[in-house]
Amino acid sequence: MSWEIIDRHRSNARKIRFDILIWGPSLQDKELYLIRIKIKDYLNGLGHSAKFSEELLNEGLDKSAPDPIIDEFFHADAAQIIIVLYRSRGTQTEFDRILKYDKFARKSLIFVEDELWDVLQTSLSQENWNSVKNQVQRIGTYNEQIIITIIKEFIDKLQFAEYLRKLELELLS
Repeated sequence: MSWEIIDRHRSNARKIRFDILIWGPSLQDKELYLIRIKIKDYLNGLGHSAKFSEELLNEGLDKSAPDPIIDEFFHADAAQIIIVLYRSRGTQTEFDRILKYDKFARKSLIFVEDELWDVLQTSLSQENWNSVKNQVQRIGTYNEQIIITIIKEFIDKLQFAEYLRKLELELLS
């Protein structure tokens, strides 16, 4: 029956895999670092390629750049999705230096605690934060199950959007 085509399309959409960069605090913030690891393990378990910038610094044939922020630009450029657990000084630098660019901001999902969001609205980078509001997920506190659910829904939408884009390109050719 031709209705089986619908299930085939849905299944094919969910087979799309992404290269996903996960930014967040290092082991100094053990709670959030462990959540980062769980997110990475979850995404890799689904077949995506999820990595931390720390893992990518010495990956590849050429040695890393003289400044880690330069390499993080390269990581952001290579990633199809950037997930940010915003809390540390490092994530603040990544936001201020990299996610201010639309090319990177539009492929990001940024988690910010409500209390910190209120502080950011009065900071020097307030204008930058207002420009990425659509990518920000405000949360009460970092809860791994809630975060993973939000990430799952976010990726599901992107998989279907990418699949539809490919389907439309096929129809045009």
